[in-house]
Amino acid sequence: GTGLGPAAGAGLAALLRSSRSLEVLHLAHNPQLGDTAGAALAEALQANGETRLRQLSLYRTGLGPAAGACLAALLRTNRSLEVLNPSENPQLGDAAGAALAEALRSNAETNLRHLLLDTTGLGPVAGASFAALLRSSRSLEKLNLGRNPQLGDAAGAALADALQANAESRLRELHLNGTRLGPAAGACLAALVRTNSSLEFLNPSDNPQLGDAAGAALAEALQANAKTKLCKLWLDDTGLGPLAGASFAALLRTNRSLEWLNLHTNSALGDAAGVALAGALRENTETKLRTLKLKDSDMGSAAREAIEELKRTRPQIDVTL
Repeated sequence: GTGLGPAAGAGLAALLRSSRSLEVLHLAHNPQLGDTAGAALAEALQANGETRLRQLSLYRTGLGPAAGACLAALLRTNRSLEVLNPSENPQLGDAAGAALAEALRSNAETNLRHLLLDTTGLGPVAGASFAALLRSSRSLEKLNLGRNPQLGDAAGAALADALQANAESRLRELHLNGTRLGPAAGACLAALVRTNSSLEFLNPSDNPQLGDAAGAALAEALQANAKTKLCKLWLDDTGLGPLAGASFAALLRTNRSLEWLNLHTNSALGDAAGVALAGALRENTETKLRTLKLKDSDMGSAAREAIEELKRTRPQIDVTL
């Protein structure tokens, strides 16, 4: 941060109202900027029909509902922005999140590719609106809704269903960490992974109610999808156990897309799963896996021995215990 406050916000708003050269504006880590300044910045940008601004970061700048409403109004017509990051503003709220999604859905000429809304107070209303957006969006490539615990299981399921229904989706990254996903969302994410060919990074971590069966279903779905491009899958602290462990071992025996697999902080995973995972990776001479995280997943002596053997035969794989 640079200690910016309301006065700087007003000055920057005046600049944005007329600038035709600025392409990137990062105002992150200025919590004193505030809601009024955030609203003024969005209004100024909306008023400038010749703006070339492509990236706007308002991370942790004290935004609230007023700024949220103005950002939504901006997204309804803007054609220059490619990256918008108003994350870490917990007072933004559910209604503002919903308005942002609805604005994007109504803008046929949007070029927004990355939208980061982690820790912004989103809930079920925003969840439903983002599901509607994902059902039709052909521009979004990265969506981060993480650390919004009021989002919930039903919203997670709806988001996965919507993405599965959109054959023209270009979404490459979906972050749903810390959103209180459960078995319903887990089943829908597995159905999505079974057919999706755009996702490269899926992050439903920090959802301990997701569960062992959902983890197993995700692994089985990924194994069944010959067209998958998924290279990063983060499932730390998702309630995985022996079922998921066995299914991920079966997956790793043949998979050629995964590069990073997080399974750490799943205390029920256990020793047998560690042995099976290591054995699978030893057998798969075409694996692309480079990172496997198993810390705090109850790896015993047999698993540790198997992983040491894996490190000797596959030194390129970084296994964290």
